[in-house]
Amino acid sequence: MSPIDTPPLTATPASHLSLRGRLAASSEAFLAGMRRLGRPVRPNAAPALQLFEDWAAWASAVLVGTALVLASMAYIDPVIQRGQHAITGGLALFFEIVTDLGKSGWLLWPTGIVLIVILAVMPPVRSFADRVVLALAARLAFLFIAVGGSGLIIAIVKRIIGRARPRYFEEFGALHFDLTAWKASYASFPSGHSQTAFAIAVALACLAPRWRKLLLVIATLVALSRIVVDAHYFTDIVVGSAWGAWFTIMTRDWFARRGFVFAPGPGRRPFPMPRRRVVAALATLGRRLKP
Repeated sequence: MSPIDTPPLTATPASHLSLRGRLAASSEAFLAGMRRLGRPVRPNAAPALQLFEDWAAWASAVLVGTALVLASMAYIDPVIQRGQHAITGGLALFFEIVTDLGKSGWLLWPTGIVLIVILAVMPPVRSFADRVVLALAARLAFLFIAVGGSGLIIAIVKRIIGRARPRYFEEFGALHFDLTAWKASYASFPSGHSQTAFAIAVALACLAPRWRKLLLVIATLVALSRIVVDAHYFTDIVVGSAWGAWFTIMTRDWFARRGFVFAPGPGRRPFPMPRRRVVAALATLGRRLKP
């Protein structure tokens, strides 16, 4: 594995650091990573992904997309909502289990904790083995930003929109909104579980492309489960899934164009980090954790 995607840090010769020195080294490691993310685009980087050429095209796409979403809310969501109650028995139980995979905490908590531990105990960087740990940290940071960033935006937007959950369908219909409610029962659109499922699936697929088909199938099942468990409408999961996937791809593009985690070329291939390197990084981290 090449250490190219790890932020350069200056090693200190001290074998032990005071608490103040440890905090200073950790802060420097964090700032080095932030500087790497904010650095200028590499000269050899492929052009950024552009769906539309200018603001006029973007505005037209937003208008058309909004019209399609509203039409789907009015005509497709009611039909699917009336039919979802036909799913019962073992299949319904399966979706009730699968739907919990859409909770962002499954990924954000472990990645966040490991990142904090790495920042706390790894600096100063003394060897290639230490840089391998930082390479692992860079990948965890990509996962955390892709999933957490898209999820934070969804959490705010869905409460601003204030669409009522399907539990209110019989009373109010599929087009009932309350922009002042600001509570979970009026946070149906877009689906946060669907966003999380596709953000995780696409992010992991970016790091391990050979698993992308399986990951996308699992994400699709999680998204569909939100309809089966009566938590979201069809349009909720479509828009949530699309947002999670798009935000993750844009995050990968940002990383890649700066030579961080991914190669800056057109393919945006991840820099190699075989399983043995991951195991070695965890072993190095374990040694640093020992008193």
